[in-house]
Amino acid sequence: MPWQWKLNQQQCTGCGICADLCPHGAIHMSREVAYPEAVSLRCVGCQVCVEQCPVDAIEINERLPAAT
Repeated sequence: MPWQWKLNQQQCTGCGICADLCPHGAIHMSREVAYPEAVSLRCVGCQVCVEQCPVDAIEINERLPAAT
């Protein structure tokens, strides 16, 4: 995944807004887990989740290629 999705669990309230609004299905929220989880390879870095998170608990950064 070219983008790295990072959640600050200390700030996250588990509201699920990020999962509801992600246009690419890159965030999954399940009843068994208190916090949203990233879905590999789906994040395109659009930042919708970052912009809409009411507690600023999400950060997205471009993942750098592994050094060879």
